[in-house]
Amino acid sequence: MRRPNLPLVATSAVVGLLAAAVPALASSGSGPAAHAARARHCSAVIVISHGRRVRACLIPGPRGFTGFTGATGATGKTGATGATGKTGATGKEGKEGLEGFEGAPGTTVAYGIVQPTNSPPTVNLINASNIASVSEPNPGIYCVTPTAGVPLAAGVATVSPEISYGTIKAPGVIAVNAQHTNCPTTAYEVDTYTPGTTQTLATGYAFTIAIP
Repeated sequence: MRRPNLPLVATSAVVGLLAAAVPALASSGSGPAAHAARARHCSAVIVISHGRRVRACLIPGPRGFTGFTGATGATGKTGATGATGKTGATGKEGKEGLEGFEGAPGTTVAYGIVQPTNSPPTVNLINASNIASVSEPNPGIYCVTPTAGVPLAAGVATVSPEISYGTIKAPGVIAVNAQHTNCPTTAYEVDTYTPGTTQTLATGYAFTIAIP
């Protein structure tokens, strides 16, 4: 029978390795079953030992211990910023909140806008509440009479210029005369002056009034 062509190893190093492997092979078991198991998991080689060609089986030894973990490598460069994602869908509208508590009643009992006119010369009330009438006995002097049941509160009222209802489209100087010098004691007196002076009464300046 013709022998297979197997690699020839004649170095002393290989022979030494085989010598070291022989005890291991001997201690790993004996008999046909052990021999068959080793034959299935070995690499056959031909070695020359003492001038003779010897067929040997190399069996891998046990796995060595795991080596130490190497040092951590340097951190790589930060990658480029990715494209901006699409805007998400609009969320559902939340439920309507509970109705708040009703606030305390205000202290203003009467209010309105006094509008002087030129054609014919008269006085109008705009958006008024609890004000019965208003008159202008002299240019720039207005007598504002509240409805019955609204006290005069010692002549105290709050007034301020109003520019959209006056015949003069500019704010005048508006002042309350608590002494009712030119009006009956049942009415509030409001005097209007040309801007820049409190000496010259002038008609045509609209104003608002609030009675506490």
